[in-house]
Amino acid sequence: MKRTSYPGLSLAFAIAFVNCPEASFSEPPTPSRPAAETVAQSSAKPSAVRVAGIVLKWLRGDKEANYRRIEPLIREAAAHGAQIVCTTECFLDGYAIADKSIPLEQYRALGEAIPQGEYFRKLGSLAKELKIFLIAGMLEADREQRFNTAVLIGPSGEPVGKYHKQQLEHEAVRNTAGNQSSVFDTPFGKIGVMICADRRFQDVVKGFCERGADFLICPSGGMFGPMSNDHILQARSKENGKYIVFVHPAEFLVTGPEGGILKRTLLGNKLLISPDETGTDADSQGVFCFDVPLPVLSGAETNAHETTRCGPR
Repeated sequence: MKRTSYPGLSLAFAIAFVNCPEASFSEPPTPSRPAAETVAQSSAKPSAVRVAGIVLKWLRGDKEANYRRIEPLIREAAAHGAQIVCTTECFLDGYAIADKSIPLEQYRALGEAIPQGEYFRKLGSLAKELKIFLIAGMLEADREQRFNTAVLIGPSGEPVGKYHKQQLEHEAVRNTAGNQSSVFDTPFGKIGVMICADRRFQDVVKGFCERGADFLICPSGGMFGPMSNDHILQARSKENGKYIVFVHPAEFLVTGPEGGILKRTLLGNKLLISPDETGTDADSQGVFCFDVPLPVLSGAETNAHETTRCGPR
């Protein structure tokens, strides 16, 4: 297989790959108090937070299989010190909205109630066991409405908050759009979570910054790679002076406040696989980590977001 190189790009084709800073792969990690729990018990704000992205292909419409496939990868991320773990967009249902041939009622049945749903409860129990913050992408069922949702689950296993994708485009025939660039308070500062196409809209991303986000995380699908995607994240980072962590079925990307690419890895060229492709070369997957620096307060009255840029310069 030909290996292609781009500046700052690690291109990997593998069935399973873990890339986390300061991780030892020769022997299991030494058990210790989970990082998120340690921070929660301390009043001092940490200087950085380790964010892990789970790069994993979708299986369309199979919630049980998608959960079964991702659970060991979430455990792997926590074992290597990740304090925040993020899945792709709609990992749970395999981004079923892309296939309009799925009968409407069958599609709607894939929606997960939050917090009552079976798989939400499984994800909550996992976050509680591992003492991590977990950002999970799923189709949410809220009474008659369906949302493309990223829910932030805390180390207690309970939802900290949830974000509804705002820029739906083709999804609008079945899903309801969100209307707010909300941020979530954590021991690591305020997190802004956007989803996929939201990243292309300056005002949507600016809204997170105006609400005080210290950094942004973007579970995604759709476009990826240096030709069609990465410059978009670079522009949003530079406009707002924010780190952005992008998690996609085929890419893990981190862009910095000056617009540079700080980490980029591609895994294959597929977002979706069929059940008979699981475990093959098409099923490239991995856990990738990045230590996101956090703003340092310069005085008792200084807010972190007041020292950073908001919106286009």
